[in-house]
Amino acid sequence: MNAPLLIAQLSDPHLGTGPDFLGGRMDTRAALQQAVAHVAALRPAPDVVLLTGDLTERGSAAEYAQVLAALAPLPMPVYAVPGNHDDPKVAQAALPQCMPVAADAPSGACCYRVRVGGLHLIALDTVVPMRSHGALPPVQLAWLARALGACRGEPVLLFMHHPPLATGIEAMDACSLLEGGDELAALVRAHGAVQGILCGHLHRPVQMQFGGAPLHVAPSVSHQIRLDLRPGAPLLAQLEPPKVSLHRWTPAHGLCTHSSYVQNFGQGVPL
Repeated sequence: MNAPLLIAQLSDPHLGTGPDFLGGRMDTRAALQQAVAHVAALRPAPDVVLLTGDLTERGSAAEYAQVLAALAPLPMPVYAVPGNHDDPKVAQAALPQCMPVAADAPSGACCYRVRVGGLHLIALDTVVPMRSHGALPPVQLAWLARALGACRGEPVLLFMHHPPLATGIEAMDACSLLEGGDELAALVRAHGAVQGILCGHLHRPVQMQFGGAPLHVAPSVSHQIRLDLRPGAPLLAQLEPPKVSLHRWTPAHGLCTHSSYVQNFGQGVPL
């Protein structure tokens, strides 16, 4: 049996929120550093780390320099996609190794394909400039169709920022993927070997099915959004124990997703 492939997913650090964020109780730079230290200490070590968007709060070069410094302790490859709080051009210039944009990518889109072990990782760029919602325009869907065609019959994992399905958190559903979702589902279903779709944006752990494949939304490594499924509920940020998502993939069994708390709860006791 092939050795499992371990994928750590970090999402929505929002580095650069400032010292007054959440009443001064959330330092997003420190939160990202703590999440990175947690991932670096995992055993067995992840084979790759994926960042699913909103790396920064304002998309400035200074913020990306801090992101790069925070990621420095990680010895494994790190790949990222932008979120609606990011500036994709500035991010690509600051983090070229994390965003190896494909030569045939649509102009301005941070999409690419890399292979880790026996799994193809395909990055999609859902950012709509100056807007909070996401979209996959026809030109990027056409690129994805070509990328999936190049992986025909082989396992693929997609990752992007905006989730393509409603969750019942109305305020976030209104700014999730609002264009290209049906077409994306059709491409996923047609390929037949998409192992999963990994997203961010919601600041909550969510599991769904999409196009016949599992879809996982990772929580933020800093602050979360309150779970409130009442119609018209206000959008509220709050402090919950930060987590990273750890995906274990094997060809025989596909994707298995765990949540790993960043906080240290000790070594445990025998049962």
